[in-house]
Amino acid sequence: MKILTNGKIVSEGKTLEGYDIITDGDKIIEIKTTADVSGEKTDLGGNYIAPGFIEIHCHGGGGYEFIDATPEAFKKACEVHAAHGTRVIYPTISATDYDTMVRVLQTAREVKNNCALEIPGVHLEGPYFALEMCGGQAPGIVRDIDRDEYTTLLEEYSDIIARWDYAPEKDKDNTFLKAVTDKGILVATAHSSAEYDDVLRAYEGGNRLVTHLYSCTSTITRHQGFRHLGIVESAYLLDDMYVEAIADGCHLPLDLLKMIIKLKGTDRVCLITDALRPGGIGKEGKEYTNCPVPFVIEDGVAKLLDRSAFAGSIATSDILLKTAVKSGCSIADAVKMMTETPAKVMGLKTKGKIAVGFDAQFTVFDENLDIVNIEM
Repeated sequence: MKILTNGKIVSEGKTLEGYDIITDGDKIIEIKTTADVSGEKTDLGGNYIAPGFIEIHCHGGGGYEFIDATPEAFKKACEVHAAHGTRVIYPTISATDYDTMVRVLQTAREVKNNCALEIPGVHLEGPYFALEMCGGQAPGIVRDIDRDEYTTLLEEYSDIIARWDYAPEKDKDNTFLKAVTDKGILVATAHSSAEYDDVLRAYEGGNRLVTHLYSCTSTITRHQGFRHLGIVESAYLLDDMYVEAIADGCHLPLDLLKMIIKLKGTDRVCLITDALRPGGIGKEGKEYTNCPVPFVIEDGVAKLLDRSAFAGSIATSDILLKTAVKSGCSIADAVKMMTETPAKVMGLKTKGKIAVGFDAQFTVFDENLDIVNIEM
């Protein structure tokens, strides 16, 4: 049994002081006022203690990407994000060929229990996207839905695939959506030109998440003068639709991030890094050319070499926290969008809250919102 004391508990949109957290093994068994708890305690130094940060969209960090499909890449990327407050991660791979997907999934199976972070499963971002919305995805790899391909992957690797993103306009009868959700895998809309009818059809079929809102997501278009809602407007219109927000301070200006949170609410927004290889170590001016989509680090973000669009971020979880607070969020609300809400999206029933019966998995940070590593 362990007792954590002298910390500001941040959970469920609130901050509490004067309480101790009592754990037994990997579970929280009691939360009591400090005066009512005796025994040897771990002093949190007056810092904030939150549920472990959950990263549902991250490609890599520390010079490695999960698509490298090596144990070293998985372990090194996880180490970097662990140092910045992440406790649970869904390794993300961009659109790629079948063989690479298989290698990544096999590697994830091998190393998931031997990394610095908990890995519930892999996030496949593609490859069934709209070519005109490929953004930082490799245009030569983005392709139409291949039934034989996805059926084989689902048969062999549904145990390690946690989420699969696609463009719903390419799945007019929801065949792909049904096949994936029938395996208990989360499906999300991404890199898509979908209009409201496509989004609604997919939503009614179980697609309840929009990947990185405002990045490669369609907006209002006109056909012979008549306006049609895109993904952005559909996400606001459908109350139970969750959205991701890349809160690196670059992909979404602070006022836009503030608007997303105001309109969707902290119950429906998940803050993500969408970090690439330079996550946590990004160096201004450095080019990364030995990858499917070359990019450069400039202005604190990864840009395509022609500067036409962003390729991804270099953020870590602590940056998300600081950006959300800078946009006007309370610390408690920012933490909720990095813990409770993503846990709900991903079906993690014992994570995302500091409450009895939940996992004893924590992130500690100080008044400056910097991560504090305390042996617990």
